[in-house]
This record gives sequence, C-alpha cells and structure tokens, in this order.
Amino acid sequence: MRGSRFKAQDAPDLSPSSSGQAYSRQLLRLTLLPLSRFTLMQQIRFLVLSDTHDNAFPDPASLPAVDVVIHCGDLTMIGGLSNYRRALESLAACPAVVKLVIPGNHDVSLDAKWWEENLDSDDEQDEPVRARALFTSDDYTRRGVRLLDEGGHKVTLQDGRAFTVYASQYTPGFGGYAFGYDPDEDRFNGEKRIPEEIDIVMTHGPARLPSLASPEGTSGPAYRLDLGGEHGNSDGIKRHLGCSRLWEAIARVRPKMHCFGHIHEGYGVQRATFYTNTTMVAVTDVDAAEREGLPYISAAVGDGTTLLINASIMTHGEEDNNKPWLVDMAF
Repeated sequence: MRGSRFKAQDAPDLSPSSSGQAYSRQLLRLTLLPLSRFTLMQQIRFLVLSDTHDNAFPDPASLPAVDVVIHCGDLTMIGGLSNYRRALESLAACPAVVKLVIPGNHDVSLDAKWWEENLDSDDEQDEPVRARALFTSDDYTRRGVRLLDEGGHKVTLQDGRAFTVYASQYTPGFGGYAFGYDPDEDRFNGEKRIPEEIDIVMTHGPARLPSLASPEGTSGPAYRLDLGGEHGNSDGIKRHLGCSRLWEAIARVRPKMHCFGHIHEGYGVQRATFYTNTTMVAVTDVDAAEREGLPYISAAVGDGTTLLINASIMTHGEEDNNKPWLVDMAF
C-alpha cells in the first residue's frame, strides 16, 4: 500500500498507515479505561460532504470552522479543468486546515485509464495529467487540499491530534463512468484489502448490507443509505445499489466512521453496531441535532460501532440541496 507525506505550510502530516502498525485501538474501549485516562481521547471536528457536482457546493463563507473537511467525490458533472478549478477554489476556501478529497465516477478525467479508453477527437489527451497537477499544485496544497489515492493514510494535525483514513474512489461499474470495477470483484478484502486499525473509511460509493432475510443479516431499522435509482427506473422503485464486498470490509475493520456519497437519494446517517464473535449487526437511526445551521452528530466512542454517513449534497429536480454533516469524533 502506497502512502505519502504531505509537507506544506499550514498543512497536516499525512504519512502512510500500515496494516501491521498498532494504533492504540484499546483507547477506544471506554468501559475498560480508568477515569484518569479519559483525557487521552482528543476530539476532532469534521465537515463531511460529497457529490457537489459543479453547482451544489455550499458557500464556504456560510460553513463553520472545523478541523477537517472530507469530500467523498463527484466534484463535477463530467470533469473538465475549469470545473475542477472552481470546485477546488470552494474546497480550499472552507474554514479548515485540512481538506481531504477523492474523485468520484463523474470526475472522469482524473481516471487516466478511463480517459484513454473513452477519448474523443476534441478531448485533450493529457487532461488527466493536467487535472492531477491542478489538484496537487502548490496553490491548493498550501491551502490544505489533499487528493488522496486509494489506500491508507495517517493524518496528523498541527497540535498532534491524529487519525487514520482509508480512501477509495472506486465504485461498481455503472453507466460507463470512471473509476468503475466489476461488481463481482472483491476490491476491499483481497490484495488491496482495507487494513485493520483504520479509523475512517471514505469511499465514493456506499456499502450494501446483507439482506434482512439472511440468517446472518441485519437487525433493527432497514439500512437505507444505498437506496436509490428511482429516477432512472421505469417502475420508480428504489433499490439497494451499494457494494456488498465493501460491507464485508467495513464489518471486518469496524472503523469509527464510513462516509460516502454517490447515491443521492440515500442521503442520511445511521449507526451500525457489531456483536462479538458473530456477523450480526444492528442498524439504528441517528437523530442529528442542529448546530451552526448544519445537521450535527457527536459520535459515540467505543469499539463495535460505526457511524455511516451518506453525504450527497446534490438532489434531484427542484428539491433544495442537502447540507453537509458536522461530526465531532474522539480519537
């Protein structure tokens, strides 16, 4: 797994995570810690959003100050250097020191393989190179923007607070867009498996949970964060569109948060509670409060639970766009 070190003024240290490195997961077991050690837990505030598609990026001036912004992809509708630049200007202007971003399936020219296979006569052959150079330019790096490649990364803030994140821009192939993989491919548990001891998984697409009818399925309210597609279906029925292999990885790793977008209709937040020595998982709804005009979650800390967030901003038709999620989480 390839990581990177991010060295820039007013920017975080991003060094590669390792599946074999211990990240003091025992600190998360609050019920086992003496009261005197609670001070070891340090809170980080996140702003989570996705699928801003050119015109749906919220006004950065209206957003509260946070430690880290997470953008889960689809900054544009169909790529384009000028569109990337506008999205990056909005992202860089967000009041945070760190802005983590991955592409989505609509950010087509950031996928060099897709671009080569779908190049039209009027397309610039070198656009993928130029697009990546734009995202990683000194201008945006100095302003805290970090384009994450697929893999694990460690993010260390200037005051020493830190977390690990696994990023992936890939989704099951659909509609011929970028960063697609065969739905039968196990991208997250094989050679490129998500390592254990990862705090946050950020992907463009959602996971798909086992069927409620399965003996080893889920309990509690129905998982709905990958439900979508009614606008493209003749019957108008929503269907589960997430990746079951991704869910296998989430259930194995049990990160503190899994954030994503891609399925606009699935916007929302739920919590997965895992049980020891079983594949059973309870999915519960999360009642978000409101803080500074945004839906706010103070995430419970403890092993065995994962906060699941679909942060798609763009909606369909004349509906108002969704709002980013404000999340406080302790590490």
